Amino acid sequence: MREYRYEAGPGEEGLSIGEFLRRRQGFSARAVTKLKKSPRGILICGVHARTVDRLHMGDVLTVTLEETDVHRAVPSGRRVEILYEDEDLILWNKPPGMPCHTSCGHAVDTLENVWTAHFQRRGIEIPPLRAVGRLDSDTSGCVLTAKNRFAASRLKEHYEREYCALIGGVLKGSGRIDAPIWRPDPVEMLRVVDPRGQQAVTEYRALSSSGGLTFVYFRLLTGRTHQIRVHMAHIGHPIAGDALYGGVQGVIPRQALHCRRTWFTHPVTGEKVDVCAPLPEDMQLCLREAGFLKEEELCES
Repeated sequence: MREYRYEAGPGEEGLSIGEFLRRRQGFSARAVTKLKKSPRGILICGVHARTVDRLHMGDVLTVTLEETDVHRAVPSGRRVEILYEDEDLILWNKPPGMPCHTSCGHAVDTLENVWTAHFQRRGIEIPPLRAVGRLDSDTSGCVLTAKNRFAASRLKEHYEREYCALIGGVLKGSGRIDAPIWRPDPVEMLRVVDPRGQQAVTEYRALSSSGGLTFVYFRLLTGRTHQIRVHMAHIGHPIAGDALYGGVQGVIPRQALHCRRTWFTHPVTGEKVDVCAPLPEDMQLCLREAGFLKEEELCES
């Protein structure tokens, strides 16, 4: 359960509560409808109010979001580094080899299990895991999660991520890949570049090359599944360790891809949040063994 408090100012005088919540605070029509049905959903100065009621300057509007979805994931004793947390959000530094959500093959080893334990230890209501941007199981780094539906909906199109990876071969400079991604077989995970696919745009910046590998930064302008992996394979530089897309093997036992940075405007406070996730040990080891500069120097470029 999450409570938000707003004070009506001169610009809100005469607005209906419904208009105020939708136009000024970004609540969806569906969310407002749910609030209407809850006895504690909308209060003005502590008294139940309707969405058609008008605001007066100085009115204190209290909105209470109640979690209705049932959460049943098994808690995990594994700890995952939290890079940022407040009343609405948690930003995790997900380790490689950990799926975000539970499934038939992953019932107890996911970020969702860690999420459950995190709230259980605090003795508070456990909301469903709402990952604003998921990562593949073997991709490490920033995973932004929302503690309530409102925060998740406000963030969906308003956050950005930067990745880094080790790719095969020597790549220099920077560039932009604009190539649609298609899933040929709905049963298989493999994606390919194909005109029938959805638009996908990736920007890259090569930092340094050594030992037949290049360390690269990426910024996604779209969010397609496997986007970086598909695009780099498409231009002949698959990510090291990526068996699915032809990456060089024997360097690292998974794709050497890490979500190193996330930045966004906070959905409630409006503040700018910008957080970096340190490289995991396996990628640090790769860099050292391939003869790169110190990992810290590369990641601060």
